[in-house]
Amino acid sequence: MQSLLTLLNQRRLAAKILTLALIVLGLFALMKLPLAEKPRFDMGDGSITTVYPGASASDIESNVTSKLEKELLSISGIKEFNSTSEVGVSTIEFALNSGVADPNIVYQDIRDAISRVSDLPSGVTDAPTLEIKKSYSLDFMVVGISSDLPYDLLRERAKTLELALRRVDGIGQVHPIDLRDPEFLIALEPAQLQRYGLTVGEIAQLIAERNVLISGGRLELLKDNPELITIAELDDINKLGDMFIGFMPNIQLKDIAGDITNTFKKSEAFGSLNGQKSILFDLRTDESADVLATSAQVRDLLSMMELQFGDDYKLDVGFDLANEIGAKSEIVRNNGLVGLVLVLVVLALFLDKRIAFWVAVSIPVCLLGTLAVLPALGQILDAYTLSALILIIGIIVDDAVVVSDKIISLVEEGQPIKKAVSNGVKAVLPAITASILSTMIAFIPLLFLPGNSGQMMYVIPLTVIVALCFSFIDALFFIPAHLQSVLEKRKSLKQTNTEGFRHINNVIAWALTKRKWVLSLSLVICIGLGSFSYKQLSFLFFPTDGAYLIEVGVETDPELSLDEVWLRTQKLEALFENTAEVASWYGEIGTPSSYWVISLTPVNSRERNAEAIVAEWEEAGEKIAGLAQIEFDIDGGGPPVGRPVDIKVVGGSDLGRDKLANDLVSFLEQLDGTSRVSRDLHDSQPRIEAQLQYQWLNYYGISAQTVGDLIKYAVEGERISRIFNGEEEVFFRISLEENDKTLAELNNLNVRANDGSLIPLSKLIRWVDTTSASQISHYNGERVIRVSSGVDPKVTDPIAVFDDVTSAFAGQDYEGARLVAAGQILETAEAQKGFSVAILMAFAGISLLLLLLFDRATEAVMVLTVIPFGVAGALFILFIHNQVLSFFSIIGIIALIGIMVNNSLVLIWHFRAKMTDLDRDNVMAFIIAGTQSRVRPILLTTITTVVGLVPLAYGLGGYDNYMSPMALVVGWGCIISMLVTLIIIPALYGYVLEWKIRHNREL
Repeated sequence: MQSLLTLLNQRRLAAKILTLALIVLGLFALMKLPLAEKPRFDMGDGSITTVYPGASASDIESNVTSKLEKELLSISGIKEFNSTSEVGVSTIEFALNSGVADPNIVYQDIRDAISRVSDLPSGVTDAPTLEIKKSYSLDFMVVGISSDLPYDLLRERAKTLELALRRVDGIGQVHPIDLRDPEFLIALEPAQLQRYGLTVGEIAQLIAERNVLISGGRLELLKDNPELITIAELDDINKLGDMFIGFMPNIQLKDIAGDITNTFKKSEAFGSLNGQKSILFDLRTDESADVLATSAQVRDLLSMMELQFGDDYKLDVGFDLANEIGAKSEIVRNNGLVGLVLVLVVLALFLDKRIAFWVAVSIPVCLLGTLAVLPALGQILDAYTLSALILIIGIIVDDAVVVSDKIISLVEEGQPIKKAVSNGVKAVLPAITASILSTMIAFIPLLFLPGNSGQMMYVIPLTVIVALCFSFIDALFFIPAHLQSVLEKRKSLKQTNTEGFRHINNVIAWALTKRKWVLSLSLVICIGLGSFSYKQLSFLFFPTDGAYLIEVGVETDPELSLDEVWLRTQKLEALFENTAEVASWYGEIGTPSSYWVISLTPVNSRERNAEAIVAEWEEAGEKIAGLAQIEFDIDGGGPPVGRPVDIKVVGGSDLGRDKLANDLVSFLEQLDGTSRVSRDLHDSQPRIEAQLQYQWLNYYGISAQTVGDLIKYAVEGERISRIFNGEEEVFFRISLEENDKTLAELNNLNVRANDGSLIPLSKLIRWVDTTSASQISHYNGERVIRVSSGVDPKVTDPIAVFDDVTSAFAGQDYEGARLVAAGQILETAEAQKGFSVAILMAFAGISLLLLLLFDRATEAVMVLTVIPFGVAGALFILFIHNQVLSFFSIIGIIALIGIMVNNSLVLIWHFRAKMTDLDRDNVMAFIIAGTQSRVRPILLTTITTVVGLVPLAYGLGGYDNYMSPMALVVGWGCIISMLVTLIIIPALYGYVLEWKIRHNREL
């Protein structure tokens, strides 16, 4: 091994060529790597959407949702599913178990389950749609087009825009909002139907049978082999109106229809873009897209088409993820450059300039080398990869500093340069190998964290591990070769003035002579500050202090029409418009539920955070009439979607479930640290129920289905056929005229009996006034009420709130209703468990590595004693900086553990290498001298790490709520690590050596 290392580190030209090659390959990869918000991964969830136009929530629940849920219950691998049944649509959202080996198998099982449901109502003309969520296929941009011109003209331009958007490179899916299907609407007149003795169902059947296009094959016996085709399409209003309904007398469709119009499907929701009623397009990227490049193309397209369409049309952007990604990449770039400059300055101050240059080259070599490898590992450039790269800027030069310091020390002792290089590498090889491996071991368990949180942060440990591999290669191969060239050209070295370390050495000597008091005080401080800080800190894995998205959900009074809802919600949108921090927004306004997504300006360019903005909106929103409930949700950016506290009241009776939900709301409102408590209202809406008179149905041989279809045809209308006009499908819808949609007119509609006679609807039904839920929600097939709230992370956290709730409601009976945690509570608990297991695995792995390295338990335990000091220090750092225990701060703690273990490991190895110099009668002199000899490399590695992270920790180049807490922990933790390594470890090791000498143990 030694001969191989000697051979490698003597290859100076090869080292320079490989160094340059890695930098070039990394720069090439950097230009080619797509930039996105999140890593690529299967999110393990999806949705099933079924459209049933005009159906009530209870109809949807009974005839669509419950049938699909019954099949889903039989599928293994599904963790949970939640459904919403509302007017016209059923939506089922499901999540897979995090331990599923192959999600695609479960997805196929779900497709098979959907296909087994063969008895959906006839009004469900399109099969249920299954959408699988990928991290890269979520909406990245929402654009729209608006105009004061009639809808048909706006829609024509919107279709042109849609086709253009679908052709943009990088866009995988385009989901339109309020782009309604064209229809031929046949509005029948009840009086004319009675006059000619016809029923609505018969008219619908005649139109469907008349509108055909059938290929009959080719006539091979005739010349030119012509195709035979039967064309009876009703492709315009005139043909439709002239269609014969009956003879003797001759009856055409226009004789019984008050109006036949070329129109569009009735709007189910309005799109809103920055306050303008618009046709929206929700854009999703494909797997290989670069979000920034795709966004730029879309914006260029919008500008070009706005000029093309003219002043009557406005094309705008309501949401653009590229803004946030660009801001994050700018923060990383700015802070990274500042940190890099500071690292270079420190190296130049401590080392000879040429040596400092080659040590500094380690940074681009490791970073760009890592970027060159990431594509081969299936990774892209995202916020998490950038976080990992920032994290390791200061760390990756540590090994280069240790190697260069050792080589320089041997040269200063008088060894020939080649021998000094060879001996220096040999001396530090075991310690560097162990330190690299220990850091890797600290991060490896993070590769296996469960849930979406684990999949999303998978790239962080992967990036760190790859970078450490390059750091190892650089330290043992490139740096020695570069240093040999420098040393052979320099007769003397201009190193740091050792006088500058005199004061530090004096402090170390004094502290080690007072080691008993120093250790006692350190232990008390460690336990005291660690315990105190831990109790004060809250768990909130993705804090909202840097949030840039606010989601708003509104429930309006169910009796309001869609146009009335639009007018009421305009007062809410006025709040968005008059808020300076709002950059843009888009919304989907429906009845009774509407929602908006508001994009804020970058956090570094505004004075208020999202919490303060929402507090203002919440107060103002209470004064808006007609809005039954407004729910604000601040998106912290992590995978646990939804509000911090999300609790489901599941099962039981309707009364018990409602009472438990109300009591839970009251409890949360009184609990310290919770805010904006809300619950699902799903207020009842007026309903008129047609109670069937079964004795008459049986007497006349008329089915309940026939009566129900007649009522739906008459009021909501029903699609009965379709044609293709060369560009898109045009549907035929039949209903009554608007002024005939009254109970009196409905009573006069006829139904054909078995004997051919016409029976008025009034004889078959009785109208009864009642109410029904505007929306019905299920959890795993049971009815549910959702209760949610925000939290103040300075006071509490989601898990603590749920623990309080569980304790308060334990043993209480609400007629079978129960509480189930959801959203961030579950994700946080799962992530906490995963982190706990990861830390234990890392501790076990590092312990085993140390035992193999030292072959002695005492030295291994000695190195591990730094961990509690590091954890306690990290918790205190978070506390004094008013932070919470977040996803990234915990990663910072794990990184800090690896750094502290490395420093103490190298020091202990140095003591063992110098054991021949030990005076058994004066152990502390040996300890003090050995510690002081390590001051320069330890101080240098600490300062380079700290200055590399300080800009990010304090947002000198822009604050980021993900990366700044992590940088705080690692940066300040390195200073704690330096103090522990230079004082605590030597003091403890002195006691260990003295004990071994007293008991004649092997040193």
